[in-house]
Amino acid sequence: MNKETREKLLDAFYAKCRESRLSVTPQRLAIYKTLIGNKEHPSPEMIFKDVQSQFPMISFATVYKTLETFEQNGIVSKVTHLHNTLRYDPMTEQHHHIVCKRCKKIIDIDSTEIETLKIPSQVTKDHIFIDYDVHFNVICAECKMKE
Repeated sequence: MNKETREKLLDAFYAKCRESRLSVTPQRLAIYKTLIGNKEHPSPEMIFKDVQSQFPMISFATVYKTLETFEQNGIVSKVTHLHNTLRYDPMTEQHHHIVCKRCKKIIDIDSTEIETLKIPSQVTKDHIFIDYDVHFNVICAECKMKE
């Protein structure tokens, strides 16, 4: 993630916290910075291990509850239905993912080609359509090289 994108995400973080009346504590900021500093769409466990080096007394429950609070307030999004593992994404706007079936790596895709997808009438007929996200399941280049 480049510096400009990181700064935009931090600005959006502060704005969303103000809007949601959430205090920006050092722990919350560290959790969010860890999230935006990690391209892997980290799990709560990964975030906890990183933040614990800065805040040795922080508990896993605090990290987990903070991530849930962030998600409820639109600060982060969950990428939960992948490999039965809870993962988080600092990008809350609609985007899509490439997912390695072996190593579980998740890569963001920003493609306008996917946006032209025609939504089937079965989805919209009897339901209230909200949005969609696409996951391309692959064997990533790194895993392919290990074969």
